[in-house]
Amino acid sequence: MDILKGTEIVGASPYYENIYVSTANGEGFFITPKELRIILSEFDFIIEKKKTRKWGHVNIDDWRVERFDEPRTY
Repeated sequence: MDILKGTEIVGASPYYENIYVSTANGEGFFITPKELRIILSEFDFIIEKKKTRKWGHVNIDDWRVERFDEPRTY
């Protein structure tokens, strides 16, 4: 098992029923939609309506490493 702490994520894209995550060092890995749901549940989204769609944005300044030490909400 490898731990990718501090690894820069450069991309994420759907791959059949999973998500493929690309890293800056040229490697990648798969995560399930369930894992993605858990990750996204940690963020507070700002929802902005543009024409016909709603777009979610995260104020990343509110989410520095310190926030991830707080108890999980899921």
